[in-house]
Amino acid sequence: MQIAAFIGSPRMRGNTDLLVGEVLRGAESASTHSERFYLNKLNIAPCQACETCFKIGRCRVQDDMQPLYDKLLGADVIILGTPIYFWGPSAQMKLFLDRWYALDQKGVREKLAGKRLLLVCAFADTDPVTAAPTVQLVRTGAEWFNMVFLPPLLVTASERGEVASKQEIMEKAYQMGRELA
Repeated sequence: MQIAAFIGSPRMRGNTDLLVGEVLRGAESASTHSERFYLNKLNIAPCQACETCFKIGRCRVQDDMQPLYDKLLGADVIILGTPIYFWGPSAQMKLFLDRWYALDQKGVREKLAGKRLLLVCAFADTDPVTAAPTVQLVRTGAEWFNMVFLPPLLVTASERGEVASKQEIMEKAYQMGRELA
């Protein structure tokens, strides 16, 4: 099984990165192969709404998103990790999600059907409603592509790397990874 994890946090070794890493560690313990992509390190331009993708079958914007399309289509499980900023995903994650527009065409859309999608969010607020708009955004997209939207991992953590000291949360993330495998 192949897992592709896309991390939309600008913080390496921050809460989102640590949580996704623990999910992947759990999955890899069951001999699952995974790849991790840090969106902040990539040059991903915004969707230009040119609709060229519907004419030529792929996005015309030549940037670091191009190889990620193959990773999305080749994965059995997709993990999206993002901190919550003002009730939404990070800008890096939003750019990435917006570029999924090129996948919404006959012959491509079907390749996402049945894939499992896990959303991992870290946020400073103690109210889980803070993540609700992001959860709804990702759930709606997953449903549009007939993907299986898994119960998200939503974690309150305000200090950088704080989740590493929360054994119960890290164990939950690990077990979620094992269940993915």
